[in-house]
Amino acid sequence: MKISIFYRLCITWLILFVLNFSNPISISAQAFVDINAGITGVSNSSVTWGDYDNDMDMDILISGETASGSIVTKLYNNDSSIFTESNIEFAGLKNGSVKWGDYDNDGDLDLLTTGNNTENRSFIYKNELNTFTDIFPDMGYYGAYSSASWGDYDNDGDLDVFITGSWSSKLFRNEGNDSFIDTEQEFSIMTSSRTTWGDLDNDGDMDILLTGDTGGGMKLFCYINNNGQFEEVEYANMGLSSGSVEWGDYDSDGDLDILIMGFNDYIEPSANIYRNDGNHVFTNIYASLAPTAMGNATWGDYDNDGDLDVLLSGRLGGCGVFITSVYENMGGDFFNDAIAELPNAERSSVAWGDYDNDSDLDIIVTGISYSGSSFTSIYRNDVSLPNLLPDPPQNLSVSFEDELVILHWDKGFDPQIPQDGLYYNIRIGTSSAGNDNLSPMAHIESGYRKVYEFGNMSQSNLWKITGLEPGHAYYWSVQTIDNTYAASEFSEEHTFYYSLTNTYDQPKNATRILVYPNPAQDQIIFSLPDDGHGNIFLNIYSLKGEHVFQKKTKSGEQIDISSIEKGIYFLKAQIENKLFTERLVIK
Repeated sequence: MKISIFYRLCITWLILFVLNFSNPISISAQAFVDINAGITGVSNSSVTWGDYDNDMDMDILISGETASGSIVTKLYNNDSSIFTESNIEFAGLKNGSVKWGDYDNDGDLDLLTTGNNTENRSFIYKNELNTFTDIFPDMGYYGAYSSASWGDYDNDGDLDVFITGSWSSKLFRNEGNDSFIDTEQEFSIMTSSRTTWGDLDNDGDMDILLTGDTGGGMKLFCYINNNGQFEEVEYANMGLSSGSVEWGDYDSDGDLDILIMGFNDYIEPSANIYRNDGNHVFTNIYASLAPTAMGNATWGDYDNDGDLDVLLSGRLGGCGVFITSVYENMGGDFFNDAIAELPNAERSSVAWGDYDNDSDLDIIVTGISYSGSSFTSIYRNDVSLPNLLPDPPQNLSVSFEDELVILHWDKGFDPQIPQDGLYYNIRIGTSSAGNDNLSPMAHIESGYRKVYEFGNMSQSNLWKITGLEPGHAYYWSVQTIDNTYAASEFSEEHTFYYSLTNTYDQPKNATRILVYPNPAQDQIIFSLPDDGHGNIFLNIYSLKGEHVFQKKTKSGEQIDISSIEKGIYFLKAQIENKLFTERLVIK
């Protein structure tokens, strides 16, 4: 009698499970220790870490079904590694996703959720001083096994929303003022689908990865972003459903690879890593991950050796075996089971997060155990060496292209990761240390990340932003992110001045000022015909928008500009609530 490959795999995993269960001595030192966190057990679940209260430690949000059948969404505060359920109420949901994101650029984490719920809709909760308000977005209902994610597809500095599930996939544009509008762009219609954002082609905008059941088989698509319009690229024989999909550069070669798990066309579990070989060619490296569905797989460097490992949980198939495993990246496209001794689970969710701020990745696991009980457990990482943080990027610069502002920087440095394998996170604001134009979801002063993501720039060391208001100075800086999701401090802050002409633009409320001599050499003098006695706050910018000079002065006072190189500049002066601009030539 012939035995199928899948059946042999199932038998193999059963034998391994029996051996591990019956032998209390691990073949390696125990890496992860249950901290008995006392968090409500859930299955059909989604879980995420996030510093929602800005106290520089990671809180936990879970959603799913309890052992009693209740559908819940709960937030737990982290207080010195003790987790306490908050009194914040969210709509309960299961078989969906929960995602943090700062959609209003106010510096705190808002929440996007989708899945089975009694109100038959999707939710966005606005964080206002650690309380959450449902903004009732008109984004529809996507039901069981749906997935939602944040991403700035139009490069205007605020987070848009992509949602897929229940035979629908839609992109919603953030219009500001808590309004999200259906872009009506066409994407593959799917169910039991998953999605994520990443800059596949490193061109400074975000592309969409989408997988699921099309009714004609499991499909995987990448939607390539071309100035806010998406071109569909299908990856043949790679699609899966009822699982997960993530970008991540496991070989640190500067392009995004794919980690995917779920059911294939034959409703058999599968889990694969696809290496990015360029030109939209992906190669299955046959990484020996356990074939699983009804769970998720996620990247993270648990052993602080600089490369991405894999955390995976789910069901193996008809034989009834569940697993939760860590696979160590050994290099050379080889991944080895680390024998992490985590609780096996199906209808599960797993996530990396450093809850105790000791510079290594801990684990949260939710799901159904072999006893049939729903559980949630946190496992402290005790095996890895301390992580060395990367250095921030250097040599920030600005260029202009029509209405686009293009920000550039040199790649960062990390002692354990090749430069091409690093990720970046950027902030832009209208004031020093501000982020009202683009939120990094990080603490500006320390660089501490509020979420466990690879950063809003992916691996690109340039970013294009549009929609800035002309006639203003903008402040920006960048941080480097490594494979543990840890970040450097932000780079030295830089400033640029944006105008519609890319040099200067006379604001409507400006009164002409007199600057003489102009052309100038070593000194200039301001004369303000209407406001001759107040303090003048002067800033001078290069044609590239680089901030080169700043001084507080008065009308008629000589200003030394001998330190500024010869060239053409524009200056901006503010007195009380009035703004003045003028072109300046230094020879």
